[in-house]
Amino acid sequence: MVYDREMGSMRTLMVSPMPRWYLLTSKLLAAVLVSILQVFVYLAIASLFFRIRPPVYGYVTVIPALILAGLMLGSIGLLLSSLIKQLENFAGVMNFVIFPMFFASSALYPLWRIKESSLTLYYICAWNPFSHAVELVRFALYGQVNLQALGFVLAYLFVFLAAAIYGYDPSRGIIARRGGPGGPPG
Repeated sequence: MVYDREMGSMRTLMVSPMPRWYLLTSKLLAAVLVSILQVFVYLAIASLFFRIRPPVYGYVTVIPALILAGLMLGSIGLLLSSLIKQLENFAGVMNFVIFPMFFASSALYPLWRIKESSLTLYYICAWNPFSHAVELVRFALYGQVNLQALGFVLAYLFVFLAAAIYGYDPSRGIIARRGGPGGPPG
């Protein structure tokens, strides 16, 4: 999104008569659909080389979980891209967001193991959006539904997407506060 904004295609998209929420959500959904193809390539490689074999129906039941997790994590990136104006700064900030979210999640160790080692780290991991995305996908790959993870993912998706849509609105969002079009001089 930052790259699109820097090259001017995002500006062209944002002046269209379509509502901003529709444009941003559609762009986010398109990115998620492309990433789902990448996930299935990764799953094929994992099953070939590492003998990870979830049930066949798991490849179908994981699709809604991947869509929701992708939308939630993408909306975090969308929110950050509304705050960051230069492509070079975005890459650095994403590294300071993505890596801590990954390492402080249940992606590498289950939450019960983290709780055994440190209660503080457990609470950080328990509120981490990435942990709930991982749990939602992990359970869905085996045909199960983790209702707690689903609830957290939906709540985080709503909050981050609403904040990103607000941030991209020049009359109310970040641009207006910095003295952009329609906003007070900064």
